[in-house]
Amino acid sequence: MKQRIRIHKAEPNTGALNFSHLLDAPAGKHGFVRVKDSHFYFEDGTRARFLGFNVAARSNTPDHETADKLAERFASMGVNVIRLHAADAPVGEEARTWTSCKEAPLIDYAKGNTRNFCEEGLDRFDYFFAKLKEKGIYLHIDLLVARDFQEGDGLDYPGGMPLCTKCFPVFNDRLIELQKEYAQKLLTHVNPYTGLSMKDDPAVITVQMTNEESAIKGTVECKEIETLKPYRDEVQRKFNHFLLMKYDTREKLKKAWTLNGCCALAEDEDPGLGTVRIAEGSFVQPVNDPMGQWDAPCGPARYADYMEFGIQANRRFYRDMKNYLRSLGVKVPIVASNLLGGAADVYGHTDGDFMENNSYFNHPLLPFQDTIFIVAGPTEYVSVNPLTMQTGIGSLVTTIPSLAATAVVEGKPFMISEWNEYGEHPFHSTAFVHTAAYACLNDWDGLILYNHHTSECWDDQPADEIWNVFDCYNDPAVICQWGFMASVFLKGLIAPSKNRVEVVHTQEDLLTLPNWHAMPNTFLPYVTGMRNVFLDGGNSYRGNADVAVNAGFLNGADLSEAKHAVCYAWSPYRDAFRRCREENRLVQASENTEEIQPGIHLGEKALVFDEISKIAGNGDYRKFAELLDRALKKWGVVPEDAGLADGTLVSDTKELVFDPDHAQFSIRTPYCSYFSGAPSETIALSDEIYVQVKNERISLALLPEDKELLSEAKEFILTALGTTGMDETVYNPGPSMMGISFTAVTFQGKLFVETLEGTLLVKAEAARLEVLNPVGEPIGSYEGEKTREGVRFKLTGEFAGANYILHIDKKTAD
Repeated sequence: MKQRIRIHKAEPNTGALNFSHLLDAPAGKHGFVRVKDSHFYFEDGTRARFLGFNVAARSNTPDHETADKLAERFASMGVNVIRLHAADAPVGEEARTWTSCKEAPLIDYAKGNTRNFCEEGLDRFDYFFAKLKEKGIYLHIDLLVARDFQEGDGLDYPGGMPLCTKCFPVFNDRLIELQKEYAQKLLTHVNPYTGLSMKDDPAVITVQMTNEESAIKGTVECKEIETLKPYRDEVQRKFNHFLLMKYDTREKLKKAWTLNGCCALAEDEDPGLGTVRIAEGSFVQPVNDPMGQWDAPCGPARYADYMEFGIQANRRFYRDMKNYLRSLGVKVPIVASNLLGGAADVYGHTDGDFMENNSYFNHPLLPFQDTIFIVAGPTEYVSVNPLTMQTGIGSLVTTIPSLAATAVVEGKPFMISEWNEYGEHPFHSTAFVHTAAYACLNDWDGLILYNHHTSECWDDQPADEIWNVFDCYNDPAVICQWGFMASVFLKGLIAPSKNRVEVVHTQEDLLTLPNWHAMPNTFLPYVTGMRNVFLDGGNSYRGNADVAVNAGFLNGADLSEAKHAVCYAWSPYRDAFRRCREENRLVQASENTEEIQPGIHLGEKALVFDEISKIAGNGDYRKFAELLDRALKKWGVVPEDAGLADGTLVSDTKELVFDPDHAQFSIRTPYCSYFSGAPSETIALSDEIYVQVKNERISLALLPEDKELLSEAKEFILTALGTTGMDETVYNPGPSMMGISFTAVTFQGKLFVETLEGTLLVKAEAARLEVLNPVGEPIGSYEGEKTREGVRFKLTGEFAGANYILHIDKKTAD
């Protein structure tokens, strides 16, 4: 039943929904965060995991009353990290914009430059930091995000630089100087409310150098912006210098870029004149067919040299910035950036102490207007099969763990610093617990949802309307499930994978990016632990993972020393320039194997694909997954009743089951239980608790309240919600682009949650069921009927709450 509800961003949770016990206040009491054994640990040896929200732009400088209320609210939810994000944003007049507030921005833009702090804004920022720390909430600090560089900053070129412009701050020396100056002022400033600078405060878990920044990011969209042309020209000029350093002369470059009489260097291009064009890309590293048209605008040779150039630029910049931050006295792990879509981009950011990535589902197109959002689909998350996502609209509907896994690197902690499944589809609650569950399976270290709210005040955003899907403070799918998510992730209620699979990239692999490069990501993170490995000293893998899978962009990785190996190649050449054809690698890898299908070989140690394009060339990876699953089971890496079965993905721990074809995802551990999607006839949440559902879609979560084990508990927190959103939302056809049909989603009406309708059966002598509102206050109860099976509750959905307290008598019914 649809019930209108309200969720206020500043009201603390109470009673059973008060999850502040998950925190250990004050933040920093266990010492600084360190990297140890590929994970975060505090100095006293305590393992550190973080789950929280971004607060963006103007929300970084709330007034003191708002800071007090928000710190209390976050603590009561079980939030143990806040990313203070985009505090450098320019000033805006309206409270509903992604800007700093006019009254108290952190940067004093009124001075005509970005080199000074506003006294009031800095005081608010410091106070907010101190209140969060006091409650046991740690801080993720970023440096360059949305800074709107001004002519008064003494820039190299006239006209300033628009906010959120990517790529150029990695190259331009003056912009780098300004980034260092900001870091010095921000991190060494002593907070009067804590008595510590951020560099000396163990409540800070990390400093992020840049947000979504990379030398490899495309600049094609900047061509028409007059003030950015000099920066774009600088990048091209430096690329040409790189080419001269590598090849010396135009003639030698022309020879290197010529294949079978076809030259990729145009007649009007000369590195000595700075006219060799860069490889145009998009917002993330663009794909590139290693066997593609040689003289295409972004053909294999140009792309390979631009990737090599971009990797060097990224590593030079991030090493320099990291060394500078260390010289200031920063003690915590430092991360480079966080929107990494390809192997070269990931490798170019590995000089950070750990890795981050951003991953979104149903992300609207930008810009948006009022409450109208343009989105592909929108698509129901629980029905999206990661194995077939590339046959649809690609990364726009890729499940979050698949996207994130691109940047997971062996030996380094990993966090998703921004993620969300925006609520344009009326049933989207699966995505949040789904992501936390697979983060546990893959033993990730942090999840920071984007974005709690974008405002400097506690009372200027409605509790019963969605004005902006990017602000999720009153998204019922997030807030009503948050306590369950926090308990699962922070307490590790879902077991990590029993095994580890590593995807191995050679240095040559980094110079191309086949369209289907993410194929392993669409299967492995859902059944076992997956990480990426980059070989720096030759092409031989010498790791100790249970299985090594070569990335296979090119044909050079040697996995002969792996315990088990999966071998294939998207190109028959060892190199991106197609000079060195490899005839022997796959043949040798398939020795002592049986040809189980034409061109596919399986043995005790290896699975070999002669022509991988015949298996996954169209982006449907189900056949690849079936064969990989067969190998994993033959090798004893995945149990026979786990892995892939009739389209269902079952983790090697057997605690997670994802069946997108039937729109079902479930968790079953000794400590918690969860079901989301299309309800079966009866859903067993435990050996004692069963639900029959009338709703077409439902998410059900069960968490013991008084004991650790479900089997021993007498009191439970039950969460149940179906569709959510605004009850008069309108869906209209939107634009079509790249063969994709978009939808214009107009949010209107009032906030609602679809409550549970059906029957709850508790196999016990007696039971009581209370309904709670979103902050944990009792708003009603259901009377149970004693039956031979136990106590049966008929749920009508009449109460406007998605959370329940279930009390049971553990005596078995007659």
